[in-house]
Amino acid sequence: MGGANGKSKKKKSPRDGKSGGKSANYKKTGMKGGMSGDKNATNKNTNGKSSTARALETQIESALTHISYDRIEQGLLELKDICKKNSTNVDALETYAYALAEYGDQEEALDALRDAAKANPDSGYEKFMYLGQLLDDGKAATACTKKGLDLLEEQMKKGDASVADRHCSACCALAEQILGCRDEEDGMDGDNAVDDETAKAVEELLKRAQQSDKESAEPMQVLACLRNEQGKKDEALKYLRESIAKWRKPMQLVQETKKERDIYERKRPAPGTKDYASSSEDDVEKEEKEEKDDDDDEEYTPRFQDYEVSFEFRFETAKLLLEIDTSAALAIEILEELLEERDGIVDVWYLLAYAHYGANELDDSLEIIEIGEKLAAKSKDTGVLQEDEAEGALMNFAELKHVIEEVRRECDEQVK
Repeated sequence: MGGANGKSKKKKSPRDGKSGGKSANYKKTGMKGGMSGDKNATNKNTNGKSSTARALETQIESALTHISYDRIEQGLLELKDICKKNSTNVDALETYAYALAEYGDQEEALDALRDAAKANPDSGYEKFMYLGQLLDDGKAATACTKKGLDLLEEQMKKGDASVADRHCSACCALAEQILGCRDEEDGMDGDNAVDDETAKAVEELLKRAQQSDKESAEPMQVLACLRNEQGKKDEALKYLRESIAKWRKPMQLVQETKKERDIYERKRPAPGTKDYASSSEDDVEKEEKEEKDDDDDEEYTPRFQDYEVSFEFRFETAKLLLEIDTSAALAIEILEELLEERDGIVDVWYLLAYAHYGANELDDSLEIIEIGEKLAAKSKDTGVLQEDEAEGALMNFAELKHVIEEVRRECDEQVK
């Protein structure tokens, strides 16, 4: 992805950690940057290595450089070729597997991760964490995540400080998967209650997570999920608010005037269309005059910005808020901030439309649905979304629009 001046923008390589790739579970709960690769396992000191080993490491680093500068296809092809020629080399197999998990096809990534796990089953926690994220089978995914956590803790006991900051997120990932497996097992028979054994296992993991990182917002969010699943919505909301308080803090780095705030809060236009919320020239002149007149008394408000938690974590926070909070206001605020960062994510537009519907702001919801439908269609045409994904998104928007129209019809009938 080219930079503003046409220069290549350097990305983290798969060895250095996640840089916003595909993996879902860890991204959702993790702090910015996600899981880092174990450099001690994959970037050993070259002293004493044979010329063949040094040459192989140079080839791997060359492939990773391509990926770092967004030449992903070339980097993956080089890693694939390296693995063909060095089919028993653990470093090559693991590096290729991590790169595919981040940037490649999911099925190819799963095959490569399985090969790496067979070649080196007793060390290298990352491949098991990746398998836990990518496998569709809940039980198998949970088993892989547990294996990854066990290996990570073994490294910590040996004094490897490079993995300590990943322990909290790994515990939370496993706790979520345990809850998810319970959903898979119990969802079909209608009994979706959390049994005591499951709750105890989740709570124990979350205690370990909190002990590992007392400042992390993740454990409280997962605990809120657990309490919500247990039907304890008041407790769930309490813990979720505690989680939000850890990352959502006002920062005084940027001040905004009333005019700036009004502009910031306007509805976004549909991608590629004229800004329907734009003011006319007369309106702009009027606003400028009013701001000049009120300049001495202007109120400045700190913006929320530069959060340490990931985009996905905040999205999940908004989803959970809509489930358990009686007000949609905070969820709407979080979702609007997400759109300030990335306005091309269809799911965020849908959830924002749903939030406005829940707040009985039907006109706003319909406007956002229109934007989301245009974005979903455009994403399908450009290949950003697969055809089935785009069609599913369009169906969701259509269903929500139908519900809103039904509500309006009922309201009109009551008025008559």
